[in-house]
Amino acid sequence: MNIYIKRLMQYAWDHGISCILTDKLDAYTPSSAKPENNIVLINLKWHNPSEIAFQMAHELGHVINHDEGILYFSSFSNKSKYERMANLEALKILIPIYLSEVDTYADNSVMPFMENFGIPKRLEDDVVNAFRTNVSN
Repeated sequence: MNIYIKRLMQYAWDHGISCILTDKLDAYTPSSAKPENNIVLINLKWHNPSEIAFQMAHELGHVINHDEGILYFSSFSNKSKYERMANLEALKILIPIYLSEVDTYADNSVMPFMENFGIPKRLEDDVVNAFRTNVSN
């Protein structure tokens, strides 16, 4: 288990969110969240392992945002309000963790961060804005 998953588990613990991490699901079964129960299910066998930490932060975002229903991560261009807000919350959660783990941060590019976590290119503007907020604080 990588350091980002461990740090996200600590974040979840600190916020009263239960995490079930499993390698028993199919590689194409998405991670999910059930916000009303403060729980996330993370598929550690996901077919693109680089996406797992962002997926976990995304699912935690659903819980933090008190979204309704059972929500599943999709790397496709899902533009629902819940998914966009969960992505933004995921960035707020993950960027400070990332910055605390890297030796240097080149403020002229967010691409290493995006590539490290398998974040879709369509979120680049959101990532840039989230980094500006985090780096300026």
